This record gives sequence, C-alpha cells and structure tokens, in this order.
Amino acid sequence: MTPPDSVDGIAPEGQPKSSASSMKLVLMMVLLTPYVAYVLWCVFLLSVLPNPQGKYQELISVGSVSAAIFGVMLFLLGGLLVKRVLGAQGVSSKSRILSAAKIAGILLPGLVLSAMVPLTISKEPKIFIEVVKPRTKDEMIAPVTVTLSLEKAKDMLALRSLNIAKYEWDFDGDGQINEETLDPMVSALYEKKGLFQVSAILTLSDKSKRRVVYPLSIPTAVFSTSPAKPVVDQPVRFSVSHLQTDANPIKEVRWDFDGDGQVDETSTEVSAVHTYLRTGQEKVIAEILFSNQSQTRMEREVTIYEPEPLPFPVAIVTEPEYLISPPPFGVIFSIVTDVPHNDVLWNFDDGKDAIGDRVGHTFRSKGVYRVTADVRSLDGKIAKLSETVKVVEVLRLPDLQFDGFPEVKSDKLSAEVPVTVDLTPRTSQPLIEFFWEAPKATVVESTENTLRAIYRRPGNYIITLIGNDPSGSVMRKPLSLEVKEPSSVVRIRMKPDGGVAPLLVRFDASETVIPGKEITGFEWTFGDSQNAAPRQGGAQVEYLFNTPGTYTVTLAAFTTSGERFEADRTIVIRSPVLDACYTTSRTSGKAPLGVSFDMSCSTGNPTKIKWQFGDGTETDERNPIHVFERPGAYSVILELQDTAGSVSREVLVLTANP
Repeated sequence: MTPPDSVDGIAPEGQPKSSASSMKLVLMMVLLTPYVAYVLWCVFLLSVLPNPQGKYQELISVGSVSAAIFGVMLFLLGGLLVKRVLGAQGVSSKSRILSAAKIAGILLPGLVLSAMVPLTISKEPKIFIEVVKPRTKDEMIAPVTVTLSLEKAKDMLALRSLNIAKYEWDFDGDGQINEETLDPMVSALYEKKGLFQVSAILTLSDKSKRRVVYPLSIPTAVFSTSPAKPVVDQPVRFSVSHLQTDANPIKEVRWDFDGDGQVDETSTEVSAVHTYLRTGQEKVIAEILFSNQSQTRMEREVTIYEPEPLPFPVAIVTEPEYLISPPPFGVIFSIVTDVPHNDVLWNFDDGKDAIGDRVGHTFRSKGVYRVTADVRSLDGKIAKLSETVKVVEVLRLPDLQFDGFPEVKSDKLSAEVPVTVDLTPRTSQPLIEFFWEAPKATVVESTENTLRAIYRRPGNYIITLIGNDPSGSVMRKPLSLEVKEPSSVVRIRMKPDGGVAPLLVRFDASETVIPGKEITGFEWTFGDSQNAAPRQGGAQVEYLFNTPGTYTVTLAAFTTSGERFEADRTIVIRSPVLDACYTTSRTSGKAPLGVSFDMSCSTGNPTKIKWQFGDGTETDERNPIHVFERPGAYSVILELQDTAGSVSREVLVLTANP
C-alpha cells in the first residue's frame, strides 16, 4: 500500500521528513515573498498617514484598496490552508492543530494590518497649534505677545473639503473663551510667567467641532508694555504692577526709556508712560526700589512699529480731548465711523467694561489706563483701537491768576458776540506747563500757554486750563464762558489801521450786528475833502488815502425798517519820510561842463526845493540843467523842506577839468 503524501509539511507517520521539508520550503517561497512585501507596504502607509502637512494624500485610496484585496486573499488562503491541515489523514490531531496554529500565526499580522490600514490612514490627521512668534524659548519672557497659528490645520482640513467657520481661543486654559476670530492666526498677551494650557475650538462649516490643546511655557518675566505691540507716536505704558505686594510695596521706580544710562522718569507709581517718535528697537531699563530698601533691575528690548492699517475707517473721539487729570476723571468715549457695525466692546483697564458707540466712564484711582475698543463690522472685520488715560496727583496753584480778555471773576467770564478770548495763566510756581481745551470755539488760534479763540454764537461754554509740573502732577481748571446776545453794534475793522501816504485801506463791517433787524446796506464816509460825498456799498470796501492827515471814517448801517445806526473810527495817514536824493548825467568832464540833475529818487512831500551849484548860482526847479563854465570842483547841494518844517540835504562833488 502506497503511503499518503504529506500535508503542508506535516509528514505522515513512516514517511521521510526530507520530503515534507522540501514542500514546506517551496510553500514559504511562494507565499512569504509577496506577503512580506505587503506587510512592509502596510507599515509604510501607517508611518506616513495620516499626515498633518497633507502629504501622501493620493496613497489613501491606493492603500485602502490594496489592503482590502490582500486582506480578502489572505483570509481565503488562510481558510483553505487551515481546512486542508485539519482534514489531513494519517496525521495526529496534535500535529494538525500545531500546523493550523503556525499558519494562523503567520497570516494573522497581515490580516490585522489589512484591517488597520483602511481605518487608520483615512483618519483625520492630528491638528496642532503652532507658535509663530516668538521663535525661540529665549524670547519667551513675560510680558510677551505670543502669536499662535492654526494655518496648517486649516490647510489640512481643506484637503478633506472641510472649511473652518470660526476659531474660539482660550489662552489660559480656564475654560473661558478669550477671543473669537475668523482668521487662523491670533496674538495673545502673557504678562506673567507660568505654564498655560492654550486651547482652540474649531467650528467647521458642517457644524462639527475640533478641539486642540497646546501647553505654552513662559519661564521668566520682566515689566509689561501696553499695547503689547507699541507703535510710533502713540503712548506706551510700562508697568511693574506684578511685583507689587502688600508685604513689600514698591517705593520708587526709575525708568530709562532709551537705554542711554540716563534716568528719564522717576515715579512712585507702578506704571509710566512714554511716547516714541521713531520706529526701531529700544532698550528699556527699570530700577525698582522697594519699601524694605531692596532693589531689583529689569531690562528688555522693545520694538516700536508703524501702526497697522485699520480694516475700515474708524476713530475714537473723547471728551475731553486731553486724557490726563487728577481723580476722579470722567471721560466720554465715542466711536466715529460710517461703516455699519455691531455693538462696540469697551475695556477701561480698571476691571470695568461697557458696550455702545458712545459710553462714559469715571476713573477713580491714580494710574495709567489703556482703554480699548473692539469694533466689528457687519461683514466680520474687527478694528481694534485704543486710547491712554493718565490719572495722576492733583496740582495745586493757590495764586493762579489770568491776564487778558474777558476778565476772569470767580472762574467765570462773559462778553457779547463776537467774543475773542485771549487769556494767559500766571503763577509764582516755576516750571509749570499750561495748555487749554476750547472744544466748541468757532476759531482756535492757540492753546499753548495763551488761549486765543473766537466764539461767534451766543451760549454757555466750558474752557479748561490744564497745567502740569515736572513731577507729573496735573491741574484741570474749568472756566465758564457766557457768550451773550450782542447789543446793537456797528463795528468797523481796518487793515491796515494806519500808515504812510499814499495808503490803500480795506474796511470791513461784517461784524456789525443789530439784533432783531435785517441790514439792507451800508454808507461809508472817509473824511477827506477829495471825496466828501458818502459812498454806498457793501460790508467790505477799499479806499486810497493820497494825502497825509487824520481822518474820521464814518459808517452808517440801514435796516429794512428804515433805521440808521452809525459808528466811526479815526485813521492817521502819515507823511512819507523826507529824504533828499538826486542823480546826475555825469560827475566830471572838460569845462565848460553841462550836467542835468534828477531828484525823482527823493521821498516825502517837499514844499520847498533849493539847488546850490557851488558856483554862486541857485534854482528851485525840480530837475534843472546847469553849465559849469570854469574848471574846478563844485559841491552841488539839494535841500528839501516839507510843511512840517523838516529839512533834508544831499551833497555831491562834480569836477570840471581844464
């Protein structure tokens, strides 16, 4: 009887094992080579997919299909082999089970990989938050503005046709949303050192959400700046408030804002304000003295930037304009923009917030406050604006007085329309700087020390004088101005109001006011005999005064009711300065010498003219011709005299040669 063949390398009893080994080797060569290649292919797919950068996306479909095909093939092949082994005749049960286990052990990894690959490589890659700025750990010194980005996450999700509708950011891991943006990049200010669990919730267009967490470590801290990104020509607030403790309060801070080794400001407050006039990097140094006499020194590099353009035209307007005062200091903040927008969110930097286009707030404690406003347009654009409010010690000036017009009595002043305010403060205390606020004046010519402003409408106005001393203390002194309805007044203005004849003068009666009456016209009389008849005209006329003298200019204003109102002013026209001058056709020549004389370069109005030619002859002609008969040197004198008795002479020597 012929012995049975071996089954998958399992030789029946009595059959030589060499035959079984040969069959086993052939089977391994046929099956294991593509199998090993497939396993390596699966390992490669699992190592590169899912890819956060979106690479190898084209392998997802290929890998999934190949895993499905090979998985089915391995499953069928394994089933066939196990069935054959278990059904082999002449082989012990133990050998059959052992062989089946070997086959399962060899094929199981391939089957597991076939199941894992489609599920794993098609998964959404893990998204992460990237720190764009600062770039290095050495720059992570609080207070620091950290720029966080989900740009790569956005691009990765876009490859899967997933669009992000909005981003919600929690900068400190307290579970509260600090900022909501439409942009994948955001900046957050960290004023203290520590480990912060930054998280972001991404809301997709299909309403699904993704959450990502990033541990942000800030190991050290120095003084803070506000705004976090200082800009040129805008106040920057520096603060060491995080060092202030009840047990050891700060006694004094010496600030060097440009790193030149010179103290720019000494303050007992924990904050200081400085304005930089150019962009670039500045080294800022703070030397801090505590109440227990201990000291510490901090320094940091501050970069001053150009202001970023706003996404749409918008501005903050404040009342008052100058945001510096002793406490309590009430300010009205308003947003000015033509762009339709949602409610404006205000933060007053003292723990208080407000909503609205126009809000009021009172700062009750000393300090430097950076007031911010977030204005969101209807299309989602956000404009961030800020103003700095400084609340300081009160400056007291008990001997403060005012020079000028109108007279100040008990902080009140009054006059009739039009009112030209010309006020200068005066005090014995040295080094006081003054400036003014005159918010509703018609014309403001000066607000530095001396206020020059014009009010043309009746009403009650507040004028505020602001003074500050070198220590930073400030006084705000409001003055009440009453602009009264005008009495009937015919006003004449002259430009110029005098001079030398001939003089062209412009007269202006536009400030003439007759309450309750309508002016129909004006009549001018200029008071000289050349034109004694009145001239009918408008509120502005010109007149040429040819002759020196004192003239009374009369203005009559007529109303629709036939009334006549008059006023006059005096103008003095002076004579030109008498100055004798003449030129000659020649100054030397052979005798007899004929010379012509011209006195047109003389000035003034001479009434007497006298020429003396030095040869005994004289004349009163204006431009004579004279012949010098004999050789010699002759002193020619021109003498002029006017009606006032003034005399002027000019002498020139002429030579007649032999």
